[in-house]
Amino acid sequence: MLSRISLLLLATCIAMPATFAAASAESIVTPRKKFNFSNRSFDSNDGFWPQRQRRQQRTRRNTRSFDFFNRSRGFFTSADDEDDFNRQVRQRQQNRVRFSDSDGPDAASTGEQYHTYKAGALARVIKADLQQPRPRGPVFASAAGATVDVSDQLDAIELTDPVAQAAFETLKTGLDGVSLYAGQVDALAETYSKRAFAPLWIEDGKPSAKAKAVVKVLLNAAQEGLDPDHYALPSMASAGGMDGLGSDPQTLARFELELTARAMLYAHHASGGLVTPNKISGYHDLKPPHVAAADTAMSLASHPDPAAWLMGLHPALPAYAAMKAELIKLGATQRDIEQIIVPEGALLKLGVKDERVPILRKRLKQLNFIKNKEELASSGQIESDAPLFGSQAAILAAESESRTMTEADVAALKAFQKSAGLSVDGMAGRRTIAALNGKTMVNRADQLALNMERLRWLPRNLGSRYIFVNQPAFEMKIMNGNEIEWKTRVIVGKQTNQTYFFSDQMERVEFNPYWGIPQSIIRSKYLPKLRANPGYFEQRGYEVINSSGRKISGYNVDWWNYKGVGVRQKPGPRNALGEVKFMFPNRHAIYLHDTPQKSLFNSDSRAYSHGCVRVQNPRDLATHILGWSEQKVAATIASGNHRPVKMSKKLPVHLTYFTAWTDENGNLSYFQDIYKRDRYLAKALDAEKKVLGSPL
Repeated sequence: MLSRISLLLLATCIAMPATFAAASAESIVTPRKKFNFSNRSFDSNDGFWPQRQRRQQRTRRNTRSFDFFNRSRGFFTSADDEDDFNRQVRQRQQNRVRFSDSDGPDAASTGEQYHTYKAGALARVIKADLQQPRPRGPVFASAAGATVDVSDQLDAIELTDPVAQAAFETLKTGLDGVSLYAGQVDALAETYSKRAFAPLWIEDGKPSAKAKAVVKVLLNAAQEGLDPDHYALPSMASAGGMDGLGSDPQTLARFELELTARAMLYAHHASGGLVTPNKISGYHDLKPPHVAAADTAMSLASHPDPAAWLMGLHPALPAYAAMKAELIKLGATQRDIEQIIVPEGALLKLGVKDERVPILRKRLKQLNFIKNKEELASSGQIESDAPLFGSQAAILAAESESRTMTEADVAALKAFQKSAGLSVDGMAGRRTIAALNGKTMVNRADQLALNMERLRWLPRNLGSRYIFVNQPAFEMKIMNGNEIEWKTRVIVGKQTNQTYFFSDQMERVEFNPYWGIPQSIIRSKYLPKLRANPGYFEQRGYEVINSSGRKISGYNVDWWNYKGVGVRQKPGPRNALGEVKFMFPNRHAIYLHDTPQKSLFNSDSRAYSHGCVRVQNPRDLATHILGWSEQKVAATIASGNHRPVKMSKKLPVHLTYFTAWTDENGNLSYFQDIYKRDRYLAKALDAEKKVLGSPL
């Protein structure tokens, strides 16, 4: 009987010739191919790609021999050798995985995410380390010429104004029922300390006219889309109003500090909003212009009209004024109105007679797409026999109980369809009626409040002339002051590649541009193809470039582990960026550009891009931005040469997201919430309101 060692040697002798023969055969039949790209020859056995192939061939050869022993290990090994053998098997498998296609960069495209919003923390209004104010002592010059202030040498004494002394004691022990942001507490305490706690709002033992004006601003917070409960004064509520405060110094001191604290909180919200937008999602890249806490306290103490100063913190754009006016008109009554349901049935279109037509009108009126004569008169609209068209909201005088669909009905229905992202045909079919009756139909008062919050995130100075893109409206405007200089349709990012909400400065225009394919697209769409065919891009008119911008061959790139390699599409009619792009360099790699897919602009809902903004009329945009003639723009494009043009003056660009906005006539329009950001903003506001409603 043969020993195991003898059998092992015998098997090795049998296996090795076969292995070497296979290896020799492979080395003999492997030819050296030549590839020609861009008039240059590349040896297929040079560079990363053939090295990769050779590694895989060696791995396969070693694996064949190893698999023979793997299948025979039960006969050739003893139980004592099994653990060592298994470790060798696991190591070999790991080596094989290391060279497999699953290795290297993640091929999945990872976009931004929406976060669970965490509200900002509030602090109790207390400064336990306050020192009793000292009387002001004389200041004189010493013999050496130095200025000497003897105030620090005097003993602290009780303030002569009882309200001031009570305010000091209240702030030192803590003001209950009122909270502020941490920095605001310090600013409030510092302002009062510098004044020796002299009251801002109390004169002759009672609230001053300034106090009454500021209280009125706080009480009317709902008109600004804010919650008045966040600015309520507990001392006033306990006293039954300002007149019931009486003359007690402790009560007046509490009123004094409460009013200052609430005004500071109001200033923070009015100037930059309640919500921190960047905490909602990575698609928000904004810096709300919150007024600094120290500036707020100083302005409340020194401004001749602090109420007017507070009101001046709100956005001054016409759109904000229109939203505020509409919100005041709507009030809180909209929440109490029972929704009108349009019954399903045959198609409702122009000229059709149906018992559901009056119900359709009432539902459109309920949604603010139709206005009656009284509403038109109260809003200052001029009545006429013809329908009044001023906005997407389709302001129409339609009160008839007629069962026949009129042109006014069709116009109102089209306005609704456009706002809901439906096909705009003016006919009420199954989908339109379902949308009209939808349970998730947005409350207009709530929708206005959400968009007023977004307006507070924008810079207070958008620029004397600027580009304004409203993504839900799929529209871009060049604004000159408050006037629309020019506008066009745009295409924005799809749901999975949303366009960001941010502001920047346009610096240059590029004619006949290259398109640099984003790395996320290379990984998600092209890596498998490149690993199978490294020349994939070059065969389709693209260029592979290294980190220095030099063109290289795709066969010189290890597509399993590539770094510092880019791919770009050459200028031409098939270029994804079209004829021209408009650059405002930003960390999101978003810009405005042309597109060869012109037919997409015919759609009413235009969320098709990977995040950039495609412009319907880019040549016209170039003439407005550069001040060139149409002929000069056309000639530059016709040359076919890539030409970047630096702008003589940067132009502000604001890529925004508003589901309510005004048209050129100042009338409000409503748009579909294409990215569901209203929902996320509402949740964020609820989180902030919950914290504000729970004072420390």
